Amino acid sequence: MKNCPNCGHENLAEAHFCEECGQAFAVDIPVEPEILAEEEKKKEPKEQHFCPHCGEVLPADAEFCPNCGQPLKAAVRPAVPTKKSLSKNQKIGIGAGLAIVVLLVGGLLFGRYYYSYPQQLSRLEQTFKTQDPEKMAEVVISEDPNYEVSAANLKKFISYYQADGHKKDYADFLRDLKHNPSQLVDFSIHEKGKYLGLFPRYRLVIQPVYVTVTTDQSDMQLTLDDKKLATSKGSNYETTWGPMTPGSYQVAGKLDNEESSFTQDLVRYHNPDFEANSHITINLHKISFKVMSNIDGAKVLLNNKEVGTIKNEEAEIKDVIWHQGMKVQLTYKTAADQLTSDTYQIAATQFMADEYESDSYDSVIHLNFMNVQSQADVQSFLDSLYRSLSSYTSKFSDFGTRGRNDLAKYFVDGLKNPDEQDFEKFINELRTSDKRSGVDAKAEVESVTMTGKDVYTVQYLINYNTAYSDDTDGVNEVFRYKKATLRYNEDEDKFQIDNLGGAENFEPVKE
Repeated sequence: MKNCPNCGHENLAEAHFCEECGQAFAVDIPVEPEILAEEEKKKEPKEQHFCPHCGEVLPADAEFCPNCGQPLKAAVRPAVPTKKSLSKNQKIGIGAGLAIVVLLVGGLLFGRYYYSYPQQLSRLEQTFKTQDPEKMAEVVISEDPNYEVSAANLKKFISYYQADGHKKDYADFLRDLKHNPSQLVDFSIHEKGKYLGLFPRYRLVIQPVYVTVTTDQSDMQLTLDDKKLATSKGSNYETTWGPMTPGSYQVAGKLDNEESSFTQDLVRYHNPDFEANSHITINLHKISFKVMSNIDGAKVLLNNKEVGTIKNEEAEIKDVIWHQGMKVQLTYKTAADQLTSDTYQIAATQFMADEYESDSYDSVIHLNFMNVQSQADVQSFLDSLYRSLSSYTSKFSDFGTRGRNDLAKYFVDGLKNPDEQDFEKFINELRTSDKRSGVDAKAEVESVTMTGKDVYTVQYLINYNTAYSDDTDGVNEVFRYKKATLRYNEDEDKFQIDNLGGAENFEPVKE
């Protein structure tokens, strides 16, 4: 039912007009969904904007807050494009590229280290440390067109440094090769090409040696390491041999039945004689001379070859073929050490055999050992000891505490030394004797042998001439000490008796 809004009459629900008064009723017209949606949208509350500074509601198009004046327009930022994911193949390609870059950079860094100058020197040092000529030949080059680098040639170099006298030099050589190659002299470091076209390549360049031989004698056969290389012609002959590997070489000259053979060290490193050794004069003439020294038993060496022994402080060397660089030296072996003297180099015009006179000062070479006492020094010590002994045996001298202490200074351990105590006993027996008035004692050194540093074995005679206070004739007796041990005190610059060898090394001597 539908009530009329005008008269209140109740009408049918379908009626469009009131049956009573004719009032028209409102009709519901169906609305399209789009129109409804638009109307719904219009019904939604509009979005409001507020000032971030004061909170005032803002018009939609406002650029400044009408309340506080705050700027409202923000900088417009470009839209960020959405990233597109990579495919599997693209990821593999990028990974491979990165791996290659890493390998290249890593390889470059490793190459810079491995082929650096210090590392190349270190590898050269390790190669030479093996002393293997085959391996050494692989890392050595020559800029001398006449010299061939080979294992056979480099054996000469290795042999030189394998000798006992040059082993320390080789240790120095290896150290300089690694850290300071400019000191090597027989070798040099040159940059030759590049590794992988990038890194400098350093090569060890050998410097061969040459030797010049001269002689004023014709028809002399000249040999090097037993290989004949030339025969001299004329009285002013000169020849040059080389290039050769640095090392030791046996040079010889032979004329008729005379021959001179000697070793030349043709090495520059640690060898101040290299220039002299590279110029050799061979003149076959004989020399004779005398060597004097302060140690009996010392061996006389001529170019390291034994040619005599010092006896009674001298040794005579006669009719030796002279050659350039001939050196004389003495050696003496003790129980704990090997002593060597200075060297003396004989010039070409010295000690001609036909001018030799054994008593002439011009025929003598003096080679004393440093810090070694001579037989004369021992004699002087014993003279002083036995003068004191003779004085103390007289009743007119004082042999109290002071005398005993003075005597004790001649002995190791002083008053505690058993031989010093025997000397005191001998002195007191004479001083308390009713008949004997004293003894005149004199020593005579027969031999002195150095047995260690500042230790000497001495054989000497002692002559006792005993005087009597009555009419008894004086008595002369001689004894021999065969093995007295003396020690030299360097701090006090004097000898002391360690022991006199015991009863088994003491004997009477018949006149």
